[in-house]
Amino acid sequence: MSGTGTGGRLAAKASPAATAALVATAALSTLSAPLGGQSRSGDPPRNPNAESETTIYEGVSVLDGTGAPLLPDMSIVVRDGRIAAVAPTVELSAEDWPEAETEDARGLYVIPGLIESHTHLATRADRAAAEFELNRFIYGGVTTVRDMAGDVRALAELQRAALVGEIPAPDIHYAALVAGESFFVDPRTRSSSMGEVPGRVPWLQIVDDETDLVETIALARGTWATGLKTYASIDGSLLVRIAAEARHQGIPVWSHTHVGPALPMDVAGAGVTSMSHVCSLASAAIPDDVMAEALAGRRSGMVDVDLDDPRIDAVLEEMRRQGTVLDATLKVGFFREERMAALARDSLGPPPAQRPEVPRDAQREGPEGPPPPPDPRRRGVRAQCSPEQGVDLTRRAWRAGVPIAAGTDAPPAPGSEWPALYDELQYFSERVGMPMVDVIRAATSNGALALGLAEEIGTVEEGKYANLVFLEDDPTAGVENLKSVLFTLKRGRRFDREDFELGTPPARRP
Repeated sequence: MSGTGTGGRLAAKASPAATAALVATAALSTLSAPLGGQSRSGDPPRNPNAESETTIYEGVSVLDGTGAPLLPDMSIVVRDGRIAAVAPTVELSAEDWPEAETEDARGLYVIPGLIESHTHLATRADRAAAEFELNRFIYGGVTTVRDMAGDVRALAELQRAALVGEIPAPDIHYAALVAGESFFVDPRTRSSSMGEVPGRVPWLQIVDDETDLVETIALARGTWATGLKTYASIDGSLLVRIAAEARHQGIPVWSHTHVGPALPMDVAGAGVTSMSHVCSLASAAIPDDVMAEALAGRRSGMVDVDLDDPRIDAVLEEMRRQGTVLDATLKVGFFREERMAALARDSLGPPPAQRPEVPRDAQREGPEGPPPPPDPRRRGVRAQCSPEQGVDLTRRAWRAGVPIAAGTDAPPAPGSEWPALYDELQYFSERVGMPMVDVIRAATSNGALALGLAEEIGTVEEGKYANLVFLEDDPTAGVENLKSVLFTLKRGRRFDREDFELGTPPARRP
């Protein structure tokens, strides 16, 4: 896998695409900054004729996202989209900033811009639907979102439009996905590669033991992805190789906690940047004989496990040691439970016997023909885990010192004027029992760690982007106070909550 010093021999054997990727990788490796976060590589070019913009927000109380207590009577200087200074008001002289406008913000509270660590804006490309969600995000205090796999052709355009201010939106960072071949019977992969063949496009790639990972990861980076997502049908040894090559090329790996056959300890041991879905930690406790049957294709589905199994604690200790962020996604568990309860209660739709039968292949038929037949080993076995057990596992991870990020993987309630992220934060506060300082860190500094962007966002510190939320109520006094948003700054651009209009959700595209 090294290939170093063998460029001539590799070029002679490689395909044109592989050669181009290798040449690009070699050239890019000479740059001083890592390439995994292309979208984080400095400030966008500014209009050279534009005047510098500097504002002093005077007299605020700051909860900076580092874990420090609330700091009263502070002033924040924002210049050209970044935080130029943070200091006690009595120590910061306006004479040092003669070009600045001063805004009296006494009585307000400031926290870092919120980070939604797990969303899906373009599983199927729909610009109107994505813009509806992005508008709700930015006016709700969310300044950064991590999209965990979709159609990057749409995501890249949304990212550009958000960055240059064409649409009201947080900054968007997205994943390119790799998985084993058997995963690509999943209909979502067809939606996210419409017009192309899933598994054969740079943002959705098949990997196995024969894959040229240098080329694969270079192609993924070429989509302008911030991270590489490992999803399913990957064994432990392959995951280690993927993570090592990703580190070499400077792109973080965002993995599911169980990518089967790789179990949670395999994922944690590979040194990935983040692991998604707390309930999948329970897969560490699947009995060995059950796993053997699953790998042989003789068993699949959910299995009961002992959630007190010490192997779960061993995974948490490895995550703590590695600094791996847990993207808990409690919201999606409760969302699914509520949806199933509603279906059972309301008996939506005709009884199953009256529904017209549609062949599975016909449901997913596309221009490239029907998908391959499902492999019973694709999903294998998964540990049974209820939403409340997910809460218990999150509490266990938090107490073990694992950094917890706030991702939802689910929408808000219909008609809600607030992003689903607020539900996740409420779970952290009221069910997990986190103090508000840690709740806010989950949605700020830990989200930045998961993205690999801790040097740019996530805390209120000099030099970082001016991603800030101004609140009317004390955020340390209760989770509901996070909704007292007066205005949000994203890279210094202001979004006043009073200007927010939810509007009518766009109709779903067929």
